[in-house]
Amino acid sequence: MDLEKSIHELLGILKTLKILDESAKEVVELANAYASDSLHFLKKDNDHDALEAYAIAWAYIDALLHLKLVEVENLEPFTVENPAFLKD
Repeated sequence: MDLEKSIHELLGILKTLKILDESAKEVVELANAYASDSLHFLKKDNDHDALEAYAIAWAYIDALLHLKLVEVENLEPFTVENPAFLKD
């Protein structure tokens, strides 16, 4: 896993993410903060904390996708398998 590439990919996803319900807004903000922290830790050569922060950010977005509270352009990195799932 190229952690830096993955972090940048997640940051890009967060920039284009569409919030479908206002209740998701605070969690998306948390995901943004964790993703940013992840990049900060990586630049400080703290790979452990970088990976942990990345995983938390990713998990928040993944959970929001499952709850149909957000939409992303690329579902590939997430556990939502069927794009039609979001269009119910």
